[in-house]
Amino acid sequence: MENIMPTVFVTGANRGLGFEHVRQYSEKNWEIIACSRKPEQSKELLELKDQFPKNISIEKLDVTNFDEITALSEKYHEKPIDILINNAGTLGPKGVPEGMGYQNIEHMDYEIWRDILEVNLLAPFKVATAFYNQIAMSKKKILIMMSSDLGSVQQNNFGGLYSYRASKAGLNILSKGMSIDWTDITVIALAPGWCKTHLGGEEAEVDPDVSVTEQQIMFESISPNDSGKFLDRFGNEVPW
Repeated sequence: MENIMPTVFVTGANRGLGFEHVRQYSEKNWEIIACSRKPEQSKELLELKDQFPKNISIEKLDVTNFDEITALSEKYHEKPIDILINNAGTLGPKGVPEGMGYQNIEHMDYEIWRDILEVNLLAPFKVATAFYNQIAMSKKKILIMMSSDLGSVQQNNFGGLYSYRASKAGLNILSKGMSIDWTDITVIALAPGWCKTHLGGEEAEVDPDVSVTEQQIMFESISPNDSGKFLDRFGNEVPW
């Protein structure tokens, strides 16, 4: 009997929102391609694979290594990917609030800024273009670009976080452009909320499992007419 499980591809799957997507889709009996920079050190992800061995494939992927991205795309060149979640991202070596210290108007660490742009902007473009064909051959045809409310120009009312904000505003531009160039798939820039992850910090408002539950409900409700939109986890439009 042909395997008819939907397939989701997740970058940055070893922790935070990425890990939670893997966990919840496993419980829904989806097929998951879970990407991690250092799989051998991804203890929780490896334990989850032991629990759902038929559902989860763990792949080594450093999203800043474009050769690895190309090779992985070639490995899965005949695999339809229903939802690709371009989730891997960084605020730099520290999360909130410490990470605010090296990207403000009085003190900018330009090396960290370059790293943030590499992970948050160049890498998701490379991943999306490398796996476009696999998304296009699937049933759902959804590309999720994990953005942030901090990427909204209109909602920037306290300044700071220049490096991270710039990377996510840039990601929004990529998402919009892809929705124009790729009319056969649905491209969404997603603001998941301020989540209690390594990046978001302990003061954040939303638990990752709650955000991901709401995200996955939203993924099932979006249509091709939503392509090119900047949405929150409930499916409401976020101002650019």
